[in-house]
Amino acid sequence: MSYGLSVAYGVSKKLSIRTGISKVDFGYDTNEVEFSASLQGTLSGRLNNVNYSEAAENVVIESKSENGFALAENKSASDVLANDISRNGIVAQEFGYIEVPVELDYALIDNRFGVNLVGGVSTMFLTNNSVALNDSNESIKLGEANNLNNVNFSTNVGFGLNYKFTPKLRLNIEPIFKYQLNTFSDTSGSFNPFSIGVYSGLNFKF
Repeated sequence: MSYGLSVAYGVSKKLSIRTGISKVDFGYDTNEVEFSASLQGTLSGRLNNVNYSEAAENVVIESKSENGFALAENKSASDVLANDISRNGIVAQEFGYIEVPVELDYALIDNRFGVNLVGGVSTMFLTNNSVALNDSNESIKLGEANNLNNVNFSTNVGFGLNYKFTPKLRLNIEPIFKYQLNTFSDTSGSFNPFSIGVYSGLNFKF
């Protein structure tokens, strides 16, 4: 989910450069994770790339995640939750950014109905970072990912459709693909986040 404001400067009749500021939130789930609890309080079965909260000190993850997480080498631990050996759950990661894009907008068709191409880059500043372990009964906040870079960049490419209500007011709809370049400082795999968003809004021309 993303929302914000943007401004643009017309270089020519068809070409403009634009920037702005927006708030964007991402979420990723890693399915088929087995977990249990241990009284031993060791590092066995922990995700190496998560700084655990005090409430999750004894949670043991028994399977390996590939979405930016690495599991400790020793994964064996005894379950002490009644007679329940282990449970299946989902590792849910959420992180949010303040995004500042710099993009070029080229008008292919500039009539009442318009079509334009969009390309550029974004700088994203980390504002939210949390990792939770969820099952059908409860949610446990594990802590924060320690391998997220505070500043991240993405390449953006897409196109836009617009309709002019008046010469100064138009409605924009823009499907845009954004590929993030350096979200993680260390991962257990080759996972690189990307997003395909449909951005819509009103554009007022001064």
